[in-house]
Amino acid sequence: MDVSVIDLIEKRCSWRSFSGASLPVDAKQKMEEFLADPGTPPFRSQTRFELVDAGVDGAKRVPGTYGVIKGARDFIVGVVKPGPNNLEDYGYLFEKAILFATALDLGTCWMGGTLRHTIFAEKIRLQKDEVLPCICPVGLRAPRKTLVDAMFAAGAGSKKRKAWPELFFHNDFSSPLTQKAAGEYSTPLEMVRLAPSASNRQPWRIIDSDSGFHLFLTRNKAYKNIFKADLQRIDMGIAMCHFELSAREKGLEGRWTESDPKISRTPERTEYVATWEINR
Repeated sequence: MDVSVIDLIEKRCSWRSFSGASLPVDAKQKMEEFLADPGTPPFRSQTRFELVDAGVDGAKRVPGTYGVIKGARDFIVGVVKPGPNNLEDYGYLFEKAILFATALDLGTCWMGGTLRHTIFAEKIRLQKDEVLPCICPVGLRAPRKTLVDAMFAAGAGSKKRKAWPELFFHNDFSSPLTQKAAGEYSTPLEMVRLAPSASNRQPWRIIDSDSGFHLFLTRNKAYKNIFKADLQRIDMGIAMCHFELSAREKGLEGRWTESDPKISRTPERTEYVATWEINR
């Protein structure tokens, strides 16, 4: 992308109402090229993504989207095979695709749920050993958002984000990390804070230590079994994408590893995910 990923993260918002038109030819070609090779995810899971036409003409509601997407013809659809950290990898690459679409000035909206028996599974030729956790409409926005958009935004509190002391810590979970103390990493952490998440639960927690930044998932106990796919693990991949891309934009080099710091007194329902190991 030839634009700032930090600007894209700050610009992106969910859009559920579209014009009903197909993607412009140039934008469609660029989107298809990106999805054909979105890069290698941190844990190297087997994924594939396609841009599919839902076959809906005009500003109609799209079947298979729970009645909330209107006027979208094109969708980003991705699948992943089973494996360790496969959903984190899926979220990481899917968010890259959404940010790429944002760079093309297209509207998008994360959608996760039960999608195996929808038109999207048929369009991407879903295999028995693949999981289809999410889809995303992508297209020209309608002139204004609908009542459905407003209801979803209000219900999820989409513009509300947890404060730094609730999300970021130094050495352990008892010592909140300030933006001043985070120094040059304050921007990547802020980009994590702004990341989208299922029902805006914001399940990520990050501990800063001498060895790097340790990413944890703090689960909402009522959320894990709502859908077949563990959407909060996908949220962690989104956080990893925001952190890495914005860190690299700032010239802060590192890599994702699995180096569990074995933090004592970990909060309830909190589990280790990955570590951003700083290149020193």
